[in-house]
Amino acid sequence: MFDVHLQPSGLSDADLETLKFFGVEQALVPAGRGAAANVEAVLAEFDDVLTKQLPRLEKVGIRAVAAFGVHPLSLPRRGLPVLLQRLPEYLSDRRAVAVGAVGLKRRTPPELDAFEQQLQLARRLKLNVMVVTPAQGREAVTRQTLNVLRASGLEPSSVLVDGADTKTVRLIRECGFYAGLTLHPDCLTPETATALVRKLGPERLVLDTAAGEGSSDLLGLARCEHLLEKAGLSAAVVRAVTVQNAQRFSLR
Repeated sequence: MFDVHLQPSGLSDADLETLKFFGVEQALVPAGRGAAANVEAVLAEFDDVLTKQLPRLEKVGIRAVAAFGVHPLSLPRRGLPVLLQRLPEYLSDRRAVAVGAVGLKRRTPPELDAFEQQLQLARRLKLNVMVVTPAQGREAVTRQTLNVLRASGLEPSSVLVDGADTKTVRLIRECGFYAGLTLHPDCLTPETATALVRKLGPERLVLDTAAGEGSSDLLGLARCEHLLEKAGLSAAVVRAVTVQNAQRFSLR
């Protein structure tokens, strides 16, 4: 399976071995949500992902790629131009496949400006974009996010909007974007995700856990794969949502 949103810095080595044991073979690690909203913290997280977290995943047999971006929770009061100037340096790494995770939370003018600038950077560098949506006010924030994405000029197939739920997944797919079904206490249960796949089909749907980000479900992907199979969905459908769609998105 391919988890398109994993936060290994919040997981122990034993946790990573558990993920591998239960079938996670590939992962996308979005960097940029630093412990503090300042330039130094964000850059330190970028460095940690490259020098420590990706190698930790590779060591247990999980092929790992990364995304780099300024998360709305880590938007500094000062220094955004410095971060945007440094981003291409990290995005040039062969393991970097996307700008992200980026997006909106409070929908303030500084957040919107940072979001739009990073979308244009992705367009200029011809990279994919991983966008996050918050648990609080998700539907309203997602609608505004989709408007910004449509105006960006990015190819829809290069965009993943993560944190989709029962109210937003159709909106995201109607725009031609990938929709990330996050198996996390703040988003969806494996049972709800299974019902959505059954109802909507596998096109442009990917699964992830955001494991390592607060309270999470290490076995969310494995449980969802089992439920999809138990629901009688074909092997092709199960493979599409657990592996192939994520692989298509993460191609550089």
